[in-house]
Amino acid sequence: MANKYNKHYAVGMRANGSTIKRIAYPKDTQKKFEHWECPARNCEFMDIELEDGRWISSADLELGFDKKQVENLEKFISDIAGGVA
Repeated sequence: MANKYNKHYAVGMRANGSTIKRIAYPKDTQKKFEHWECPARNCEFMDIELEDGRWISSADLELGFDKKQVENLEKFISDIAGGVA
């Protein structure tokens, strides 16, 4: 079983058919330590803005190529290999 905390992502990575533009704390969270100037928050997931304008939760993040790109890439490789791949 995969650990839910092992998802690593950063600005510029491909995700959900777009590219990650910004990562932010959810607006409904509060400071972890009120007496510090630390920006840390008590939250399980982050909000992510994609270059296509969508905002998603990191819980819904799918990293990597979108399915259409994978299909096109697999067809391209198969065509080059003469149908062997």
